[in-house]
Amino acid sequence: MELAEIRVDTVASTTLPWQETLIMPIGDVQLGAQGCDEDRLRRDIQWGLKHNAYFVGMGEYLDIMSPSNRAKIRSAGVYDSTIDALEKIVEIKIDDFLRLVKGSEGRWLGLLEGHHLFEFQDGTTCDTRIAQALKAPFLGTCAFIRVKFHRGKGSSRVTCMFWIHHGVGGGAKVSAPLNRLENIMPYFNADIYLIGHQHKKVGAPMDQLYMTAKKPYDIKHRTKIIAGTGGYLKGYWKGARMSGVNPRGSYVERAMLPPVALGCIALYLRPAHGRHDDRLDINVSL
Repeated sequence: MELAEIRVDTVASTTLPWQETLIMPIGDVQLGAQGCDEDRLRRDIQWGLKHNAYFVGMGEYLDIMSPSNRAKIRSAGVYDSTIDALEKIVEIKIDDFLRLVKGSEGRWLGLLEGHHLFEFQDGTTCDTRIAQALKAPFLGTCAFIRVKFHRGKGSSRVTCMFWIHHGVGGGAKVSAPLNRLENIMPYFNADIYLIGHQHKKVGAPMDQLYMTAKKPYDIKHRTKIIAGTGGYLKGYWKGARMSGVNPRGSYVERAMLPPVALGCIALYLRPAHGRHDDRLDINVSL
């Protein structure tokens, strides 16, 4: 589990008389797979940059090798020349991904590792190389990220804690990622809990009540957000072709899985400062 602390700027909200920071989690792109909606990813990144967004990587940027594929390659004893050829192909795919997110360098809170990745002979992976190119921390499997807000010449007293995981398992219901996160919440103290992997774009606020520390005592609430961060891989499309057979549906179609809404969620973080109480206002947009 990795730890990171990131300082971000706030800008004037377009809808409220507050300062806010926009965070867009990006994951489950699976570039290289048929059905990857490259244009939607490009548009989301450009929209985010236009609105001064920061990004966080949720894994599965490329559709290269699953864990079982990597195990088979290691056990096959293939020639070095074959590995060199594979590496060149993956380097091209990395460049393709970086072109889609061009302009976002330096605006990533960090990038998680997904299940689908390629391991280079020098010990790097496609995910670590993407993180380096985007000037972002590589966060491995799971991470806490503390976001500190820039305010004038210093930092706000209010912070926002993220707990993020690429995710495991699945579920046909849209609530599947929320159920998993709600079960894990008691064990990790954060304001926002994010999970990828299931490709479902869904979020929910959950309130926690507490007693104020100073007189006159009162009951206040702390809103937490749990969310599945979506993805960019279509499950169904006309003329799908797999393994040279046309028509043949994707694994989603063959498994009779439900289609999902593509794209990412948006998180609006608003540090609020009052005479008696500082707080964090969070809103999730799907």
